[in-house]
Amino acid sequence: MKQTVIVEFSVDEVCQLVGLQRTYLVEIVAHGIVEPHGAQPEVWRFDQGALHLLRRAARLHRELALDWPGVAVALDLMGELEQLRHENRQLRQRLGRFQDD
Repeated sequence: MKQTVIVEFSVDEVCQLVGLQRTYLVEIVAHGIVEPHGAQPEVWRFDQGALHLLRRAARLHRELALDWPGVAVALDLMGELEQLRHENRQLRQRLGRFQDD
């Protein structure tokens, strides 16, 4: 039987791992960039996917001097771009099968 291990991080752990101030983390959640598990900041937990997204958000904020709403828009657009690239690769593979014949 295969077991799945789910790793979750507390607010303090996330702040330390990502290099964010607690107030920034609260703002990020308020803008819907990530959704923690738990109702209040005292009990919030973040999974590895959220940690990855928070690192990207912090990098955009720091390197491009974007405000948090701008970061949210940029992350949405980056996600759409990644999805379109994935779909494009799949379509090229399908097309390649027809062209090889």
